[in-house]
Parts: sequence; structure tokens; C-alpha cells
Amino acid sequence: MADVKRFFISSGCFILAVAELVAGPGAREHFDLDTAQAAAANGDRDAAYFLGRSFAKGIGVAQDYGRAAEYLSQAAKKGHAYAQNDLAVLYARGLGVEQNYALAAEWYLKAAEQGDAFAQYSLGSAYSSGRGVPKDENKAVSWWQKSATQGQPQALNALGQHFFWAAAVATNQAEVDKSYKEAGVWLNQAAELGYPDAQNNLGYLYSQGYGMPHCVDLAIKNYRAAALKGFAKAQGNLGLLYQDGTGVPKDLVEAYKWFKLAANQGEAIGRRQVEEFRDKRLLTSEQFEEAERAAKSFSPKPAERMTTVEK
Repeated sequence: MADVKRFFISSGCFILAVAELVAGPGAREHFDLDTAQAAAANGDRDAAYFLGRSFAKGIGVAQDYGRAAEYLSQAAKKGHAYAQNDLAVLYARGLGVEQNYALAAEWYLKAAEQGDAFAQYSLGSAYSSGRGVPKDENKAVSWWQKSATQGQPQALNALGQHFFWAAAVATNQAEVDKSYKEAGVWLNQAAELGYPDAQNNLGYLYSQGYGMPHCVDLAIKNYRAAALKGFAKAQGNLGLLYQDGTGVPKDLVEAYKWFKLAANQGEAIGRRQVEEFRDKRLLTSEQFEEAERAAKSFSPKPAERMTTVEK
């Protein structure tokens, strides 16, 4: 295995990755608050979902996760898939309700069975982590694959990570090569959708030649794409390339800038390298100031549309 102290692929921590509630049809249209409340009182599940979204996001009303949970529960019990997914998110994160991974998994399952790609991804993550359901990697992969077929980038990335780590425990070289190749296929699809986690991971595979030809240029391309979106691990990895002069001209000022940006987000590689630069005085005071200014002026680029699923 490559020196993981120097380059990093993301770890497989998935269950809380769906931090934002999913915007479904009718979330912004068809209702205003007054008509939605009247319709919800008459059992309209779309109106209840609209109100749940409004209270969860604080759109037109003061944000209130408790009220959001009430309305989303009303819509979810009537079979509204997006409401089921969003209610699951509230249970998974303990927003407006007591945190309950088992109930989160139950609602993810209901939405996933209706084909909701976000719920399928999250349910797979629940099985991978064993949160709310018995840990079962085979079921995790199955749900991720269902989500991935709809172009859900988190699921594509999760599959890539799964096969990457499978290679680490493979018992023979043929299995190692097969797992890395499979990882590359899934990560490439997610990276093409602009998903920064996958771009970083794909960059790592290219940098090491795992599952695809060793290509520093493509590693740099993917690291940079993720780093420019503000993804901390990619910023750290890009900093290492500039520090070592691997595939790019050696530039310690540029390296420190990327390390500083990663460190600002709490990324271990960034913190460590920033400390090393300072302890060893690798830059002059003027160079440190230049790099610090560059880091402060950095503004992440908005990510591309990261899924083919229209929500």
C-alpha cells in the first residue's frame, strides 16, 4: 500500500453525509404558506411536505425543526417519498426529534423502495456503518448500486471507496487489481459529475497507479478540481505535490497556501505541514505573508451539478 502519511483517500464514513434535505417537486411551487396550511389540514401530503421543507429550511417562516418533523411525518405517513427521506435525515441528525438511527433507517427504506436515490444512498450507508440496522456490507453495496444507477454521486463515490478498501484486504494480487479497477470505474463516474470527494479519491488512484495507469497529470487535474471547490483533503494532497515538485514546479509558497487552506478546515495533513513549515522555517517571513494572503483571498468555486437525479 502507498504511504498513507503522504497522500490520502477519503475514509468510508457515510451515514451523515446527506446533510441537506432533498428539494423535491412542489418544494418551492404550487403553495404559499396560508394555502398550504389549509390543504395540509385537509390531508394534502404535498402541502404537508411543502410546509415541512419550509420550516426545516426557514423559508418564509422561522426555522423550526420540530414543526418540520410534524409536517414531514404527516406527508411521509401518506407515502411521500421525499418527505420520508427528509424525515429520515431529521432522525439521523436529531433535528426536531430525538436522534434515532433505527427510525432513520426505517424511513430511508420506505423512500428507497420507491426509488429515491438519496434515500438509497443513505440506507446503504446505514448498512455500511451499522447505524440503525445490522452492519451488512453486501446490503450496503446493493443499495449504493441502486442509487448509483440514477447518477447519485455520493453513492458512486461510496462504491469507489468500498472497492478501494476491499483491495487493501485482498488476499492475492488478482483480487487487488480487480478491486482497484472497480474502484476507478465508480470514482471516475462521480468525478465526472464534479463531486469533489471522488475527484480527490480518483486523483489518489492516478498518483499511485492503482486500477489505472500511473498519471501524475491526471492526479493533479483531479486534486486541483476538488481543491478549488474547497475540499480539504485535495488541498492537502495538492500541497504535497507542490512541496515535492511532483508533476508541477516545486513551489513552497504555493504548497504552504494549500496546506493552510486544508489546515483551516481541520485537515490533519494541512495542520501537520503548516507546523513543519513554521518549525523548520521553510519560507522567509515575506513568503509566509504572501502565502497567508493567498490563502485568505481564496474563494471556493461553486461545484458543478453533482447528480443526474433531478429533485
